[in-house]
Amino acid sequence: MKQAIKRLILHIARALGLFALARRLTADRLRILGYHGGSLRDEHVFSPGTFMTRATFAGRLQFLVDRGYPVLSLDDALEKLEGGTLPANATVITIDDGWYGTLVHMVPELEARGFPATLYMSTYYMEKGTQVFNMYLAYLLSRPAEGLLDLSSLGSDLSGHYDLGTPYERRAALTVLRDHGESRRTAEQRQDLLRRLSEVLGIDWQEAEAARLFTYMTPAEVASLPERGIALELHTHRHPEIRQGSEIITREIEDNRAALGRVVAGPFTHYCYPSGFHDPSHYPYLAEAGIKSATTTDAGLVRRNSHRYVLPRILDSQELSLIEFEAEMCGFLDLLRGARGGTRSLSGS
Repeated sequence: MKQAIKRLILHIARALGLFALARRLTADRLRILGYHGGSLRDEHVFSPGTFMTRATFAGRLQFLVDRGYPVLSLDDALEKLEGGTLPANATVITIDDGWYGTLVHMVPELEARGFPATLYMSTYYMEKGTQVFNMYLAYLLSRPAEGLLDLSSLGSDLSGHYDLGTPYERRAALTVLRDHGESRRTAEQRQDLLRRLSEVLGIDWQEAEAARLFTYMTPAEVASLPERGIALELHTHRHPEIRQGSEIITREIEDNRAALGRVVAGPFTHYCYPSGFHDPSHYPYLAEAGIKSATTTDAGLVRRNSHRYVLPRILDSQELSLIEFEAEMCGFLDLLRGARGGTRSLSGS
């Protein structure tokens, strides 16, 4: 009900001409769109904030074409923003992580329209080639299932029984298995755990792996992106949650940069905070690493005087309605947030 009321308000605002006014008032601000991955099957149902269907993504890009939003590369847009020569309502498209679904569904749609984009590539799973453990584990435990899950059947160092018919116990099992998998275990050991869990749940892990569900692109696939208009930039190597500035940032950027450098040419000077966590204590480490800009998950448009290490974005998702997307793009929600002194999207994204 609350979401429906918000959308009704936005429709009324557009009908009153407030969207058109907002677009004129924010024409000198840069729009940076943020995406994550294309959905190969039903990932967009499991995690609509992360995965998007090809049809929805294509619809967003066509909206940019139809409404006359010029799409620039990140480098070009930031240079023009600095110099005061940014085209009206200029837009940058960014994609996080490096999911295989991005290659299958998003890159072709960008290419078809001649749109450049930036992929903030996390490289650990690119190199390992296994399924992203925490995400696929959560996906497996979201599948319909009944009965008791005996963790000892998954390994001699696991124990406990969890009722899969109870949401609370499903979450508890997820926590135990996630902590177990992420505690000093290799990618191959985590993949083996996912396979054993799949067998217990009656899910064909061989078919899922063949379909590349919840995997990143391979190094060879990443290497093909620059010639298709996709610039590769930094998103850390292991995608940790870094809440305070520390040498972890330096190590992650160095490892990320080195891994990308083995695949494509650098210099890799733009950064996206993993999981959106950012703090002023990060800035000295970013500067030392030669980072020119850093994007966040904070909602908003970029002004000429915006700190380059705290660039807001419009985080688009499968659950964001078209009217909410339009409200973000025209700047109406940015003006509303400014009046309220916040960065949270009206849509709750």
